[in-house]
Amino acid sequence: MANHGDKEHERHPQHKLSWDASLNGGYTCADCKFVGLGPRYRCTKGCNFQVHECCVPPRPDSVAVSLFGDCRFKFLDFPPGAGVDHRFCDACGTDVEGCVYHCFHCDRDLHPSCACMKDDEVIGGVKYRLRDEGKKWECVECKMRLGLEGKRTWWYVSEEDGESRLHVHCARKLLLRDA
Repeated sequence: MANHGDKEHERHPQHKLSWDASLNGGYTCADCKFVGLGPRYRCTKGCNFQVHECCVPPRPDSVAVSLFGDCRFKFLDFPPGAGVDHRFCDACGTDVEGCVYHCFHCDRDLHPSCACMKDDEVIGGVKYRLRDEGKKWECVECKMRLGLEGKRTWWYVSEEDGESRLHVHCARKLLLRDA
């Protein structure tokens, strides 16, 4: 997203949201209910309404994510079966509680911020590249071979040695800690 002017949001109609690139710490997005890090759109009127850049309208009605091949993910205000089915993000393995991108063909879910994750991140001075690998690698942070609760998740793979791997969830925790 390039235009960082003031934005309106349907869940916070009383005030416009302003881009704040000066914030570095963590927050919970008021739209998708998932952790955020760094710059964000927020209400400057004291409402504590903060959202990821990719959760601010206008957002794409659907997205294609290279790590999921031909899947098309449609934007939904709430996950399918909300209140009945327990849903988790197929990228990071954490719960989906707010808005979501959902593929009806393969029944996969992505947090909006996971759907627009960077392919590359520098974590602890090491450059990592995002991958979807089916092998049971061990995460260098949590030492687990699968994601949270045994779910398959994406990995950030070290470009230095090609062996060191971080779950997306663990990478986000480390980025938050280092912010």
